[in-house]
Amino acid sequence: MYLFADDAKMYCHIKDLADKDKLQRGIEKSVTWTNKWQVSLNINKCKIMPVHQRRYSNMGVSPNYVMNNTTLEEVTEIKDLGVCFNSLIVFDKHIFLEKINKAYTMLGIIKRHFAHISRNSFVTLYNR
Repeated sequence: MYLFADDAKMYCHIKDLADKDKLQRGIEKSVTWTNKWQVSLNINKCKIMPVHQRRYSNMGVSPNYVMNNTTLEEVTEIKDLGVCFNSLIVFDKHIFLEKINKAYTMLGIIKRHFAHISRNSFVTLYNR
């Protein structure tokens, strides 16, 4: 599981049904943790996005994942931190370079807007 601010991503390499069950158990553990610490989840924002070259070739069917008795929606594209990801691994150099250029553009915007902020500026903001 990867955590960033108020966002979490869970992943697992699914080769067979045992791996699918492992991911489902991970989802259940995260729900247990959020219930214990009274952290509310927005189930409508929880999605499943398989990343693959072939569509579920080993299992024959699309696996369903459940969170709080709700089947999670499967999507083929998702936007995260301003970058769009899709579920098919495409080895197209043009698409790959386009995504890299968008990431560098976003990095440039961040650097330009925060060029004059020092560590002391953040300390001052925090102590207010």
